[in-house]
Amino acid sequence: MSAQDQISTNTKPEKQTGAIYTISLTPEQVKRIEENRLKAQAKLREKQKRDQQNNLTSTEQKGIISNNGNINETKGLRPMKKFQNYVEYDFSKMKDTRGGFLSEQQDETPKKRKWEPPEPEFEALEPSMSIDPAENQKCKECNSVELDNLFRKTFKVNVCKNCKEKYPEKYSLITKSEAKEDYLLTDPELRDVEILPHLSKPNPHKATWNNMMLYLREQVEEFAFKKWGGEEGLDEEYERRVSLKKKKKDKKFKSKLADLRKRTRTDVLTVQKNHKHEFGETEEDPETGVTTQSCEICGMQIEVDIL
Repeated sequence: MSAQDQISTNTKPEKQTGAIYTISLTPEQVKRIEENRLKAQAKLREKQKRDQQNNLTSTEQKGIISNNGNINETKGLRPMKKFQNYVEYDFSKMKDTRGGFLSEQQDETPKKRKWEPPEPEFEALEPSMSIDPAENQKCKECNSVELDNLFRKTFKVNVCKNCKEKYPEKYSLITKSEAKEDYLLTDPELRDVEILPHLSKPNPHKATWNNMMLYLREQVEEFAFKKWGGEEGLDEEYERRVSLKKKKKDKKFKSKLADLRKRTRTDVLTVQKNHKHEFGETEEDPETGVTTQSCEICGMQIEVDIL
């Protein structure tokens, strides 16, 4: 039976208003249908082959060899004999121990940490401005709102940069040594931040020395005048200390000069005493019968035995 007869035989008639019709195909249509059927069968065979290979691969992966060399009993195909020593690992679940060396991961056990000072709270670099001009901080000299933030935070003084340069007798910075020598202040007073706040900077002479402490001249003068009773009291105390220092210096000089004179006089006497004795004639004591001789220079007497 030909393909045309099969197609005509297997074709079902369509029912339309009780009439029966048959479909007749041309040789070209029959050839195209046959080619499509063969292509479909080829695709079906390729799909079945691919599914069979996937099932075989999944079956081999289930059969994993243990560490002792025994093959776990699994359903499906067993691995080939030459691949029995092969071990498959899941690297996503493995932990890298770095070959026994120290791990870079931090230890979870709590340890004592070195004490660190708490971090200072964040402060705005510039003071916030208010809509109301009366609420804004202003310079104490010119009422300007452009203040020097360093002076405001360190010395609690509201002053602008222009006024700071314009009035150096009030807003200049002095060192700790100048405050001690010129204003007669002590170390405990200068270290007290509540009395005299200071600004710390690296020492310009040597980096390993202590930080340089800078003070505001106006605050130092105010505290010194309060301590010594005004500018006149400070000047009197300064003159008193200068005169006392001069007296101590003069006294020390006189003491050294007297010691030098004393040592010089002793050396002269020592030189004079070092001489050669010149003894005179012998004299006999009638009571004791001892014969003596006397030095004519220093008067030293010695006993003499006359044979």
